[in-house]
Amino acid sequence: MKSPAEMKTIQIEVTNACHKSCSNCTRFCGEHPKPFFMDVDTFKKAVDSMEGFDGIVGVMGGEPTLHPQFSELVDYYESKVEDPRPKAFIGDPTPTFKEYGRMVKYERGRKRGLWSALGTNYYKHFEQIQDVFAHQVVNDHHSVSTHQAILVTRKELGIPDDEWVKLRDNCWVQNLWSASITPKGAFFCEIAGALDMLFNGPGGWPIEPGWWKRKPSEFGDQLKWCEMCSCALKVPANNANDDTDIVSPKMLEKLKEVNGPKIRNDKFVILDTNNFDHSKCEGHERDQKWYLPKDWGDEARIAADNTINNPRKLDVMVRSGESNKSTLTRDQVENLNFKDWVAVFRDGSTVNAEFLESIPKCVLNPGCFYTFKDQVWLFNRRAKAIRKLTNINLDQHLSQLWEKKKRIELKSYPNIARQTMGQKISLRMKYLKHRSAFLVPEFLLKKHNRGNSGPSPSTGTLAGSAGSL
Repeated sequence: MKSPAEMKTIQIEVTNACHKSCSNCTRFCGEHPKPFFMDVDTFKKAVDSMEGFDGIVGVMGGEPTLHPQFSELVDYYESKVEDPRPKAFIGDPTPTFKEYGRMVKYERGRKRGLWSALGTNYYKHFEQIQDVFAHQVVNDHHSVSTHQAILVTRKELGIPDDEWVKLRDNCWVQNLWSASITPKGAFFCEIAGALDMLFNGPGGWPIEPGWWKRKPSEFGDQLKWCEMCSCALKVPANNANDDTDIVSPKMLEKLKEVNGPKIRNDKFVILDTNNFDHSKCEGHERDQKWYLPKDWGDEARIAADNTINNPRKLDVMVRSGESNKSTLTRDQVENLNFKDWVAVFRDGSTVNAEFLESIPKCVLNPGCFYTFKDQVWLFNRRAKAIRKLTNINLDQHLSQLWEKKKRIELKSYPNIARQTMGQKISLRMKYLKHRSAFLVPEFLLKKHNRGNSGPSPSTGTLAGSAGSL
């Protein structure tokens, strides 16, 4: 087993609410009668408790963006968890969300991380997520992947104590993945924390500074959760998109007491433990779709046709004259009486139908102010630049409300969804530059940042000072 201090990531589980109900989910989404949402004070304690940890402090669910106070949580997280490496920023329109996925998947030297299945609320928080989370593990679960059974007990399979201890101590989840913090405390293993939530256990260790320095010899009573978990065993797996859990008979009885949606809707398969030979099961090794097809790699995490982050609604206004394409008056726009994107044209003659048709076909950062010469302005009501305002002036100074990097001059017009060769090359260069930043040793990066930024931040933040290359 491994001490949490040696792990690459420790997760803060802010909710188990999720728009998905994957087979054999490690958070048992679909098995809970109702979701939990970590309260803000507990989240702050969780973040503070990770001071000094060298790895990624992850924000996870379920789908974390479904937390009703997600934005408030991330604001605090940003103020406490410094990330020493440069953020990936994409301002230009991109054909698919995959372009973002390619930029933010590197973990070496990261401190901030978000795990998301691209629910509808990701779009709501799009700008904040890109501004804060330099490392993201995004998986829309569109591709075929397999999840092994978790809710099978080793005793039902007849595995003796001496064999079990060796298997348990070599469990891939605990050794390769994450400890976690739930609303009920801190745990040496993410699945132990999830089982404690599912079966209303006694809770974990107090969420206090340094809890993650515990060694395996100090795991104590938390090891009892391993008895209810089969991740250390070679057991069957099924397609994650089947939404069906594989369970052993005794675990089924416990799940019936919880009476979650999967049990009520018969979304489970009972493993015949009397006729199952654990020693002959190949587990995930029998199938190359663990966790995703090997020849696909991370590219399979986000479907090319995923449009969840494409513009939802587009309003139109002209500053001078009239147009039959207009949906808003000047007063409505200046009073910010719209919900999503608005295209403000100079006059009726500049209203371009092809431009309007291309906007929903690409991904735009809602935090950016897009322009093409003096003909059109394109911006989103939820942009941080204007989110707290009650009105704006539609004049030449409007763009100054946005920070400089978020003022984007459109290069492709009128079809902004079609990338020119120059744009493709530019995006590729950004991708390579971002990736190369991870080759720089962290001590050199910190030295560079100190030289650019002056003294390190005051105490109360995690290791590293923010900066860029």
